[in-house]
Order: sequence, then C-alpha cells, then structure tokens
Amino acid sequence: NGQVLLSILYAADDEGKPLSSMDVAANFSQGIEIPGARPKMRESINTVVQHVDCYMINSRKLGVKVIMDVHCRVEDLFDLELTTDVRGLSDIQVLREKGSFKQVIGYNKDRYEFNEELILTADAPAIGRILRSDCKVVIKDEKPIEGKVEVNGLLGIDILYRGDIEENQLQYQEFEVPFTQYIEVPAAEKNMECVTESILQECHLEVNENADGERRVINAYMVLGMGAGIFSDTEREVVVDAYSPTNVVDIEKNMFSLSEFVGKSRSNVVVKETISIKHGDPEIEKVCYVNVLPIVNEVKLLDDRVLLEGMVECTAVYESSYSAEPMCSITEQIPFRHFMDIPGARLSMPCTVKCSADSVNFSKINNEIIELRVVLGVYAEVMRHIEKKLMENIEAVEGISIDYGRMPAVTIYMVQKGDTLWSIAKRYNTTVDALAKLNNIENPSGVATGMQIMILKNIRIS
Repeated sequence: NGQVLLSILYAADDEGKPLSSMDVAANFSQGIEIPGARPKMRESINTVVQHVDCYMINSRKLGVKVIMDVHCRVEDLFDLELTTDVRGLSDIQVLREKGSFKQVIGYNKDRYEFNEELILTADAPAIGRILRSDCKVVIKDEKPIEGKVEVNGLLGIDILYRGDIEENQLQYQEFEVPFTQYIEVPAAEKNMECVTESILQECHLEVNENADGERRVINAYMVLGMGAGIFSDTEREVVVDAYSPTNVVDIEKNMFSLSEFVGKSRSNVVVKETISIKHGDPEIEKVCYVNVLPIVNEVKLLDDRVLLEGMVECTAVYESSYSAEPMCSITEQIPFRHFMDIPGARLSMPCTVKCSADSVNFSKINNEIIELRVVLGVYAEVMRHIEKKLMENIEAVEGISIDYGRMPAVTIYMVQKGDTLWSIAKRYNTTVDALAKLNNIENPSGVATGMQIMILKNIRIS
C-alpha cells in the first residue's frame, strides 16, 4: 500500500501562459505473490517509475498514467544448527566439509526526523510560490562501529519557484544538507560487513519570511527510514555424511534452501550530454528546470562484476521568446553503461540494483542546445542461493548388523563419473583408509573415472 506523488507543471490558460503547478497523491494497493512468505518476516520494497503519460481531458482536468515496477524481497532470519561431530559407535565413519559462511550478526531499522532551515542565495529573488520540489536522500558511505552502523549522506532539496515581484520570473535552487546518523545494532563491530537501505518517507516545505520581511527562508521537515544489516565471515567444519561399516544406521537429512549475502558496491555514474530542440520548435531563451528519470534496462552478472545498462530520460522545461508558446519542453533519452566490481559475483546470482539521480547540472549553450551533467548514484547487492542437504540426526538401528557372509571375497570396481572414494567405501561397507592403503592411493580425495578399485572382503572392517 502506498502513494504515487505527482508534481505536474503546466502552462496556465491566462495571458502570457504563465507556468503553474499542482501536486496530487494517488493511492495504490498491489498484491505480490511470493511463495513461502509468512507474517513477521522482513520485507524490502523497491519501486521504480518506468514511464509517465500525462494528457489533457479538458482545461481543468488531466489524465495521468504511471507505469511502475515494484520489487519485493522477503527474508526470514533463523538459526541453523549444523552437525559438527558424530559419536557412539566405535567404527563410525564421518565425512566433514569446511564451509565459509556470511553469518547474519544483527539487523535493525528506525525512523529519523530532520528539521532544516534553508536560506536562498543572495542573488536569488524572494519566493512567491514554489511550483515544484524534489527531495532525495543520497547515501555516501556506511560503516560498522562498536554497537552501531554509521551512515553518512546528503539530503537533497531542489525547488522551482516563481519570484514574488515578477510573477513570471522562474528560479531554480538546489540545497544539500549533509547528515550522519547511527543505526543501533548491538552486535556490530569494526571490520564487519554491512548493508543499509534508506527511503525518504516524508518531505514538507514551508516558506517563511526572514528578518527583513522577505520570503527567503524555507523550513524543511523530512522523515528518513533507514535499516542496517551486519554480516561476518565465519568458517565452520560440518558433518555432511556418516555411516558404519558394521552397523545399520538411520540418517535423517533435510534439504535447505538458503540465501547468502555475497557483496555490494556503491558508485557514481557521470552522464554528460547535450539535448537539442527539434526543427521548428521555439528557441530557448532560459532553461528553468530539468527533470531526470534514470531507468535500468538490463543487469548482467559477470565473474566478480555487475554490468548495468540503461538510459536517463531527461525533460528540460524552458522559456522561449515566442509569445504564443512561452513555456516549452524537450525530452530525450541518454543511454549509459556501467561496470561495478563485486568479488564473488557469478552469472545467474540474484542481484538487486537501485539507481537515482543524485545531482543534475544544466546550462544553455545556445538558442537550440542545452548541456547536461547528471550524476547517478548506483547501488548493487548480490546474493547467492544455496541448495544444501544437511544431516540433522543419525541413530544406530539396534538389533540389526551387516551380514558379510554373502559378500564376495574380492570385488573389482570401476570408478564411475561422480564417484568419490568415500561413496565407494560407504557402498561396500569398508573405509576410505582401507581402500587407499590396499590400492596404493596417495590422494584419497582424487580418484579418476575408469580407475579400478580392489575391495577385499577381509578388509571391510579393518
């Protein structure tokens, strides 16, 4: 459940066709099927506006169509008990594997409020009316410290407004408010890995007068939701299989489907380009505002890298000298391509990408061309799906032992593809050490397909 916030600029049906605006909040509710999702699991939502259509119904009514992608990820954090040893039978054979895991140390999310006073630059006229405002959060870096995650970033506020003296005088102002916030995660320590998520939940602007009675002060109230997760690399040696050459044992194994954090990357993409009016369009007198919508079309995972391909949809609003059409706009799409290094990333791994326009600079080159410099903030996070069958319980079956009387004295076994010395020893109720010694195998972990293995009846339990 949420809202699409629409900020619409339009040329008013008055003398001189002055630029005006209206803000609309459209509610939406969308169900997303996620098999396995349960109440109290942790959800992460990312929305991306892909396309907006706006059309006139009549002079007082507009129709708007918004196409938006909604990405939802649901996570369940749980403790997984791993078997590290098996005891009780004197001849029990145990197969262990070393595994490296990124253990989840802790997670927390909170709500942070900001009250900031913004002052117009001295050369800018006082505010008559704000026509449009864009508020955004730009995360610069995050790092774990003792018991917390430190997040450094900027709150960006851009406004397009009409001056208070000349009604048609349009001005554009940018403000940046640096911030440092701390998310409490009691188990956090230095040198651990962390991931953060942030969303600007509210942004309200109120114009006030300064000491001279001029409307040059903006009071901004913003609410930022932030969460942080902490990971630590850990190595564990776990039991993946066991058997007894002389006793029947009952092994209980379960298949686990796990997602493990692989890595993240945060970087900037600088897009520099020019956009031009089309033949016959009114010439540019003054650039008032440029709206930028970054769209990621494709994400490709390579070895240790992520490739992003997309486009930046730029819409420039400008004043023209043509009295019949004083306000005009240009829309163009600029492609971009960007590589991000994430060690451990591999083809087909799930990858979450967020892309935002962190900074937009524009200038008029001549009456037909506008130069743009857009800084995109790009964040990528790679996960790995693990399907692993883990042993949960093993018990000896009382009263039943293996009958060696019916087994042949000598067996010659030809190694098949996928065989290991462990699987052969388990199948023929002997041990890896016995087979290696009898067949002069120096490296028990490496047996080649087609190799012949001799198995003697009298060494099955030696």
